[in-house]
Amino acid sequence: MVALDLDGTLVDQEGAARRWATEFIRSRGLTADVAAVALALTQRRPKGEVFNELVRTHDLGLDPDEVWANYRQRMPELVTCTDADREALVALRATGWRVGIVTNGMVDNQEGKIRQLGLDSLVDAWVISEEVGIRKPSPGIFHALAARLECPLDGWMIGDSLELDVVGGAGVGLRTALISGAEPTQDAAHADLLVASVAEAAAAIMSEATSPKTP
Repeated sequence: MVALDLDGTLVDQEGAARRWATEFIRSRGLTADVAAVALALTQRRPKGEVFNELVRTHDLGLDPDEVWANYRQRMPELVTCTDADREALVALRATGWRVGIVTNGMVDNQEGKIRQLGLDSLVDAWVISEEVGIRKPSPGIFHALAARLECPLDGWMIGDSLELDVVGGAGVGLRTALISGAEPTQDAAHADLLVASVAEAAAAIMSEATSPKTP
């Protein structure tokens, strides 16, 4: 199996967050910094805190839950996935891999992204933390994905988080590929592969699987 994270791995969450922040700030006539709001939206902390702070800081007189709901509704329409990464999913399945998405988040937001981008037709299954009541890096969410894929928990985990994806995947015996920037980081030492994209990870995985074994 090849398990993949969603935000920051298969989809450009940062770009979508910037677009949402730009829309929201302009629609409210705020002077807030788009980059600062977008950064807060992509931090790995409870989103309820983020929207409470946004509403309080700018004295918006809005219900934070309503702003959060708007964010979840819009994000599936704002995220993107590269053609190269889409083609990589097709190639993995064509060469016999069972491919699934394992993501933390709320069902409406995460499943909306999967379906809006057509990823539902490019993977074999997905698991969202809110649906199963387990979050990465807990082993249970990886076991849930393997069960949906109807295959052993054996193969690879591809993601952009050391703690959630690399440590979580390795903890259940998966090899790991860390999506990272152009500059190597200390996190690279904890992953089996350091790559710039899903497409690059998939190419390496398929190359290794088809390479002749050294006697």
